[in-house]
Amino acid sequence: MNNIYIPAWHYRAPGIVQRTWGWSPVEEMILLSLDRSPGTIDDISEALKIPRQVVGSTVARLMQFGLVEVRLSPQPVLATSSVGHDFIRAGRALPERTADREIGISVVYEKVGQSVFRTRDVDTIAVTKLPAKGAIITFPKGEPPETHYSMMQRVNQFMVGALRPGEWLRGVQANSSFLEPRFLVLDLDEVRDGVLRQGASDQLVEALKATIKTGVLPKTTTPPADDPAPIETRFDADHFVVGSEQHLHRFEQIVGAAKSNIFVLSTFVASQSDEKGKENRERIWRSLEDACRRGVRCHLFFGTSLDRAKHATAMQELFLRLSAVRQTRGYLQVQRDPVGSHAKFLAADDGQDGAVVIMGSCNWLSSPFSAVEVSAELREGNAVAEALDLLRAIISKLSSASRSVETLQFMASELRRQRSLLSRPEASQTPTAMMTVLHAGDHERLLRVAAHEAQERFICCTNRVGANMVPALFDPAEVAGRRLSDVRVYYSRRSGPVKRGHVTRHRERLNGIVELAGVPEPQLHAKFLAWDSDHVVVSSLNWGSASGLDDNPLDEIGLYFEGQGLATSLLKKFEAENH
Repeated sequence: MNNIYIPAWHYRAPGIVQRTWGWSPVEEMILLSLDRSPGTIDDISEALKIPRQVVGSTVARLMQFGLVEVRLSPQPVLATSSVGHDFIRAGRALPERTADREIGISVVYEKVGQSVFRTRDVDTIAVTKLPAKGAIITFPKGEPPETHYSMMQRVNQFMVGALRPGEWLRGVQANSSFLEPRFLVLDLDEVRDGVLRQGASDQLVEALKATIKTGVLPKTTTPPADDPAPIETRFDADHFVVGSEQHLHRFEQIVGAAKSNIFVLSTFVASQSDEKGKENRERIWRSLEDACRRGVRCHLFFGTSLDRAKHATAMQELFLRLSAVRQTRGYLQVQRDPVGSHAKFLAADDGQDGAVVIMGSCNWLSSPFSAVEVSAELREGNAVAEALDLLRAIISKLSSASRSVETLQFMASELRRQRSLLSRPEASQTPTAMMTVLHAGDHERLLRVAAHEAQERFICCTNRVGANMVPALFDPAEVAGRRLSDVRVYYSRRSGPVKRGHVTRHRERLNGIVELAGVPEPQLHAKFLAWDSDHVVVSSLNWGSASGLDDNPLDEIGLYFEGQGLATSLLKKFEAENH
């Protein structure tokens, strides 16, 4: 036997598959009949000429979904409920019926052609049992190993088309998954004879044929990095959250509406004894307490690795406070290890089968809510699902967050399945924008493109200016300022070695080209970029003091929106706060 040994990863996890199905003509006929003329099961059977047993079982299903009810006065009859009546009058589709089933998922992902095989279709061998000699391809050096999160992504792609009609994969149960490195064993003689395993990629087949021809072993490959793809979404000026009070108000509203899950990622966490802004933060704490009281699961994270013990202690204090409200185990998913990201998230279900995400500059668990903040609120399903995926990728590095990772996966999957909502008439009335996710390294590139391409104005707001302020921000602003009459850079704080005199000298040098506006109070904690009338980036990145690195893409997250009048609208809100 002429075997070749290819590095691979074996992944095993329970998967949750949901079957969805609509309503039959019989069910719709009975619902319409009861809406026109309430009656008994015998009345319906006689009027529609349908067997009584069929009517009885159908009415039971309709009652299960709250579409039919029993009215006792003046005599007991079946009738459509207010919910069923509304569905009929509004012409809305009846609520789908669903049923979940658990399946066992076991796959092998190989590192040469990036094929995904069912484990039962291939032979693998443990790393410790590899032969001393032979056609062995080693695992790539310096490349990070596969993770439960990355394998979850591969499973989602693998399962497309592999399920029964009407079924879709909601996700996998991450807290019960298993992952280990192994070697895929393939017989080159079988490959030469055209015997290929189901799932083999064209890339793997070509690599093996080349090995048979030349005797040279193939090399492992790395999946190409995906460039951020624009998403068409519903987003207008009302979705910009500007100012501390508006952030507090939206937090209370969103957390107050949630029925199942709330996620908060804040760079820092304030101690319960911190007096600065305590009155405002109490509104945050009380909102979370109310959510716990209602049985909503609260998933809380912090980002920074600086002063790790301090923020872990503060998170423990918050955990104890919320635990006192509801003792039931599992409702508080509070992490005391940092996720290593400067991004800030508030995410929750909206209580109406949808979800909402706010991303931007606000440190929800530490802010005194006295500075000017700017965030973007996402409510349209595709955009929210993308944001939930980002949050899931950020927190997946924590093994203790597997339950939170799983919940985010299920929420995003459900939102994508419901993306047909975009075609509803009422949805089309909302202005449309294009949204692109920016990872850490994307920010500087886009800022420079904007500086060269802006035609009317170029405005950037950064909380801090630091050692890299000139190449990162001032130089691109100068490029724009030599063409445009309205170029502004707002900031509030200096960091690192930068002193007041350093900024003053650049202000004088750029006089008449770029307006450098230092605003000490109210502090500008907002981080955004706006140019012309339609282009806006809302971010967590301090444009004038931090550098987004390609090797840590989730350290900073920005959202780039292109839509009619968005920049004009945001600047108007910002200037009203910064008067």
